[in-house]
Amino acid sequence: MIMGLVFVALWSSAFTSAKIIVEYAPPLLALAVRFFLTGLIGLTISRIFFTKIGLNRLEWLSLIGFGICQNSIYLGLNFVAMGNIDAFLAVIIASLLPIFVALISWIIRIEKIGFLGVVGMLCGLIGCWIILSQKILILSNLIGIILCLIGALALALATLLVRNTISQKSQLLRIVSLQMLVGGFPLILISFIIEPWDVQFSTPFVLAFLYTCFFPGLIATIIWFNLVRKEGVIRASSFHFLNPPMGVLIAALVLAETITTNDILGIITLMLAIILIQISKVTKNLKI
Repeated sequence: MIMGLVFVALWSSAFTSAKIIVEYAPPLLALAVRFFLTGLIGLTISRIFFTKIGLNRLEWLSLIGFGICQNSIYLGLNFVAMGNIDAFLAVIIASLLPIFVALISWIIRIEKIGFLGVVGMLCGLIGCWIILSQKILILSNLIGIILCLIGALALALATLLVRNTISQKSQLLRIVSLQMLVGGFPLILISFIIEPWDVQFSTPFVLAFLYTCFFPGLIATIIWFNLVRKEGVIRASSFHFLNPPMGVLIAALVLAETITTNDILGIITLMLAIILIQISKVTKNLKI
């Protein structure tokens, strides 16, 4: 639970820092540089302080797949979407991850989910709809929302990929660092083709960039790997339902984004969803 709450705080704050970054730099370029910087530092620390553990072919494929799905697609699309939508809205869309994970798990029969879990997933959908229903009427919001939804689906696939292929013996810092480097290469190529490399250096940009590199980027991803391996994909993913209240709070405090009554009602519904999913998982384990 402590790991999950720390993950939520770090992950939610990333949307606010990303919103600041894209105001001063091209989104894909900034994200690619972040991945290269964080990945190289992580590999250096891993080489100095930890014993190198080799990966088998399946784990290498998983690492590459996760790097592309989470870093290139999910975070890439979210950074681009930040030019069109508020940071707290991106957080709320990211909270749909448990629904995508549960649906994919059910379709390919990786994990089962009980009745309360199904009710929780429905509450999650209802909560997100309450928040998004009015915002999708604005074209710029709609484009950003679609990009974030595609990104959330890619992250769901990445989550399932890691859960079933990365072994307990793997050295997490090395894994996380490598998948960041993997995710950075497609982004830098696309950025070179479609983006003007114009960066406006300022104190807010530098602080937001460094914070995003090490806290949401490195530390939160390591915690996420541990959660998925120890708690399973559905229970670990359900922590994303806590991202809306945390993300909205951080965005309101740092960026002064406006929160409506509908947003509050939707957040309360999302909170109910995570409670039901957690109860469903605990009840299932007790029966076993």
